[in-house]
Amino acid sequence: MTSTLFSVETPFAELREDFVRLTSDIGWCTVATVDTKGRPRTRVLRVTWEIDGDTPIGWVSTRRSPTKVAHLAHTPYVSCGYWTSAHDAVFADCRASWVEEPGDKRHVWGIVAAEATRQGFDPLGIWAQGAEDPKFEVLRLDPWRVQVTLQDLAHGQTIGSSRVWHAGD
Repeated sequence: MTSTLFSVETPFAELREDFVRLTSDIGWCTVATVDTKGRPRTRVLRVTWEIDGDTPIGWVSTRRSPTKVAHLAHTPYVSCGYWTSAHDAVFADCRASWVEEPGDKRHVWGIVAAEATRQGFDPLGIWAQGAEDPKFEVLRLDPWRVQVTLQDLAHGQTIGSSRVWHAGD
């Protein structure tokens, strides 16, 4: 069975439920940055998504590795990809920025710690002092484009079209 998959411009509210379900269920995503020579590089990270009104904001608890710092200083854009074996997928193209404010880091720690508990791991094993740990760093991801595709290509079925949301200017 073949079908043509097409993208439909969609308000975020109409793909929010699938976005939250898939990103939460899948958990880990592939995040691509671009190095100083314009070459892509991918890594696997856990992005915790918070929905502010009709706008998703991604939070990555991480360390400031020299590679990540150099890539984001050169090009502050990342692409996040989530995928299931049934070929359901979420792609979020974002602007990334380091969070500097201690209050913002504490806010993110609360969100990340709550998700970690649901997922069965303890972030204190990585950052023993929690949000106050000097190695606890946060990347904020502000998507300018989100795409959600629901399909079951593994069984020759396309459930729906690919829906795309764009942030306002």
